[in-house]
Amino acid sequence: MILAADIGGTRSRLALFREEGPLRPLKPRIFPSRDFRGLSELLRSYLEEVRERPRRVVLALAGPILGSRVHLTNLGWTVSVAGLKRNLGFEEVFLLNDLEAAAYGIPVLSGARVRTVKAGGGRGRVAVVVAPGTGLGEAILVRSGPRPLVLPTEGGHAEYPPASDEEWALYRELRRRYGHVSLERVISGPGLTEVYAFFSGETVSPEEIIERARGGDPPADRAVRLVTRALGREAGTLALKTLALGGVYLSGGLAPALSPWFESEFLPAFLDKGRLREILLKIPVRLITHPAPALLGAAFYARSMRISRSSSER
Repeated sequence: MILAADIGGTRSRLALFREEGPLRPLKPRIFPSRDFRGLSELLRSYLEEVRERPRRVVLALAGPILGSRVHLTNLGWTVSVAGLKRNLGFEEVFLLNDLEAAAYGIPVLSGARVRTVKAGGGRGRVAVVVAPGTGLGEAILVRSGPRPLVLPTEGGHAEYPPASDEEWALYRELRRRYGHVSLERVISGPGLTEVYAFFSGETVSPEEIIERARGGDPPADRAVRLVTRALGREAGTLALKTLALGGVYLSGGLAPALSPWFESEFLPAFLDKGRLREILLKIPVRLITHPAPALLGAAFYARSMRISRSSSER
């Protein structure tokens, strides 16, 4: 049995998967991440609840994976492979960036779990995933045989590029407060809260801002449109940098909430690339509607690692 866990800054999703057969989550659970002091405590709580002892675990983590000991940017937790094996008795522990795991999930998603935002006639092996949520995650998917190659990134921490007088004013305020203004300072749930506060002077949750925007509240509508345009601009930029003719996949908790503004804000910003607009027209954009693509991707990765090892031992 495989334990897959998608550890996000706001919530964590866990499920079990069989080593073979259909890739279906068993005993799925969702926990508020901040209810726990660390990952070992969260995993132990889940295992006690489901009364299972899986041999291997694959963790999709919201942070850069640079070794066997990882600091989670938005939670302040430190995750250690050796510590998890020692404390919870796992035989194998795999660590993936959360967007890396989500990208591994794309080849196994059913068509019903992906909605077309923009059709495109491009053909290519490279696709990208852009996921605004508690932060902004990005990954690159290269389809190269039975197991795709996924390149994790920390693109969400690259510099935010203002593109209007309004955005320059926002940028100056964020720079005054934070110094470096990353993309996820704007293109994320907390970023939406920051943008709305800039326009209104009021700090409220992203969910409330979306609700107010749908009701016609001017500052909320202004904030949502700015964030949606910024998402479209960044998605188009990443697509050009990787020549992602295989498509752009939008994921994360915020993307579906912004979808009512895709036609008016996201797509014009996505295509606004001057002389290379024709390339962007060829690239399909799809919205992942599956609630936990990273769980599927994590389990798929664990299975493929087992197959790869079995093949190498022959």
